[in-house]
Amino acid sequence: MERQTHLSDLIPRKPLASPPPEAQDLTVDLPGGTLPVRIFPASERAPMVFFFPAEGDTLDHYHELGKNFLKNDITLAIIGYRGMNEGAGEPSFENIFQDAVQAFWATREALAARGCKGPISLLGRSLGAGVALRIAVDLASELSALILDSPIIDGPSWLAKRGLASHEDPFQVIEHIKRWRKPLLIFQAQLDEEVSLPEAEKLLIFCAGHNKRLLIMPGFRREETIEKGGPLYAETIAELLNRLASRFGRKRKMH
Repeated sequence: MERQTHLSDLIPRKPLASPPPEAQDLTVDLPGGTLPVRIFPASERAPMVFFFPAEGDTLDHYHELGKNFLKNDITLAIIGYRGMNEGAGEPSFENIFQDAVQAFWATREALAARGCKGPISLLGRSLGAGVALRIAVDLASELSALILDSPIIDGPSWLAKRGLASHEDPFQVIEHIKRWRKPLLIFQAQLDEEVSLPEAEKLLIFCAGHNKRLLIMPGFRREETIEKGGPLYAETIAELLNRLASRFGRKRKMH
């Protein structure tokens, strides 16, 4: 009988490479487990991005992203999942969202101890987008903006494509986006094989806020948004966060 696939099968267990000189690591203790965080700290008042990565990616996959954020004086904290790399415990849809909330507070506290107290935004990619949206609506008062990259739209379809079974949709993306009223930026690859552009547009339609933008990345596939986007990807996010924080010029409304 074929073994059932679990969420833990999508979370990398291989050892984490050492952080580059400009980064530092944090381990978040959880009930029954731990998760890793890699932080690229910028200046004390710089906006901060807490990033939940895609399934299958390790924290060290995003070193160039961290460096590109630093070039724009934006702090990046890459938050992993329970049991990721050398962490303890097994991630599941019963604990992954609460783990993310605990990691948010622990990361914020660690950055505050370094003097970093800028406004916080969430960024999530694929699985991470589902996690970021799910917790953002409950942490909205603590956040400046929400950024989704290659987001999950149809939870059951996303699960089925990866051989995961669930009696309920753990993400409930459309229901949660209806509760989000703050700035929203979505990166969507034009050649995404899982989510069509009309499906991605649903998030803008159902989002309760007015400051929202869907950025189509022409010729890109789902797994290429950050890698091929390079410095411009980080610059696009920095431009939004700087305007929201009234840094380097006057705020402009997003269209």
